[in-house]
Amino acid sequence: MICEATSLTKYIDKSPRLFFIFGPEIILKNTSIDQINEFYKKNGFTEKKAIFEKDFKDIERILIENAGGSLFGSKTIIEIFHNGGKIPKEITNIFEIPNINKMENIVIIIRSAVEKINQATKWVKKMNDISLIVQCAKLKPYEEKVWVKDKLTFMNEEDAKNYTDRITDMFSGNLVAQNNEINVLKLTYSEESNNVDIGIDDAEFLPYQLEDKIIELNTNYALRISKSIKKNDDHYGPLLVFIMGKIINTSVSAYQNINTNSSLEKAGIWKSKIPAYVNFIKKNTLKKMMPLQKKVYELDLAAKGLAGITKDQFWQEIDNMIIDLTSN
Repeated sequence: MICEATSLTKYIDKSPRLFFIFGPEIILKNTSIDQINEFYKKNGFTEKKAIFEKDFKDIERILIENAGGSLFGSKTIIEIFHNGGKIPKEITNIFEIPNINKMENIVIIIRSAVEKINQATKWVKKMNDISLIVQCAKLKPYEEKVWVKDKLTFMNEEDAKNYTDRITDMFSGNLVAQNNEINVLKLTYSEESNNVDIGIDDAEFLPYQLEDKIIELNTNYALRISKSIKKNDDHYGPLLVFIMGKIINTSVSAYQNINTNSSLEKAGIWKSKIPAYVNFIKKNTLKKMMPLQKKVYELDLAAKGLAGITKDQFWQEIDNMIIDLTSN
């Protein structure tokens, strides 16, 4: 059985515990997998396993072993990551395992990088018979509006309609940017702010206050600062990029040093801020921080007009990075 990602809720409780997720829209892939994980977590599947390419040779063994259940009676969600190229035989062979769709102790989610499948091929026909295939295609404009409005249920009806129009007009065809804007709204919206630009208030802040609020993991306050500076002093945009770059580079350096406090002192961090930095570093992994170094470089280029993005997109990316830095 095949369904569109936007219709997954209609099928998730009626389908076998075997899912194949594919298509070009990364946000729909992510939300589909989140939906599946959340649904089965509520139904007792408390363990998770991930299978990457290096372990593909062991896929069948891993599935069979986990199908027997754990020693503690827990059930397992197994995610298989196919990151590119032709679908390997190790994955298509899954659909040949006897009763694979009836194994009660495992949920199998295959996340594939392929954007299209040929429904006439033998393995796809077999997959269609025993699994739910979730297609994550690019949305048409009217579908985007429905998708955004469905995610704005925390607003009253009138505000949801207004923000839906605003978000889809500003970021037409870009579900990633639309989703990021929704995430910002979840943190900043209140009915009292009706008809006010997102996140804008009358307070004014100094750019260096952003450092304090980021290392304190205060997402809402940090977003207030960026929104206020955008409104009142948008020429400080490059300085905000510099500040976030300083936080990221200082943290990465501290990760790689045996003595965190000493590393922070050598980086010129004030002693009064070191405890907050230490807590910030504990809450953010090196794996999470390393890609953000590249993002800072890209934002620096954007601040200099060398990245081909609009002013609104530049400030949106600043907000996105604040959320990344302050959210677990």
